[in-house]
Amino acid sequence: MKRLLMTCAMLAVAACQQPPPPPVATAPPPKNYTVYFDYNSSRLSPAATEIVGLAAGAYKAGASSSVQVTGYASPPGSVGYNQRLSLRRANAVAAQLQRDGVPQAALVVSGQGETSSAPTLGQNQRVAIIIGGPPPAAPSS
Repeated sequence: MKRLLMTCAMLAVAACQQPPPPPVATAPPPKNYTVYFDYNSSRLSPAATEIVGLAAGAYKAGASSSVQVTGYASPPGSVGYNQRLSLRRANAVAAQLQRDGVPQAALVVSGQGETSSAPTLGQNQRVAIIIGGPPPAAPSS
């Protein structure tokens, strides 16, 4: 009788236990690519075109639904000119991404204008490509 009671008690305890929750699916970390430009230029070099191709391949191989393309310019020049230059650079990269098979609907293109966040002059003459991740911040006025 004791054994039966013990077995019933163990079954009752086991029935009350909740199964562990399923693991939470986390998104893979964003992939970053950087394309550099010559001074005052928005023309893609052969090396830049190769980097854009790698980014397009990563987009097509992954499950990301967005590609952020953000252009930058170095501080020399007027703020307005640098804003337009950064956007021309971003658009040049976005156009190459589309030629490489990334749908236009997946692209979020922006220009950040001039920035002084890069430690060396010339490093702001770039476009950042981010596969996945949060949307870019709006440019500051």
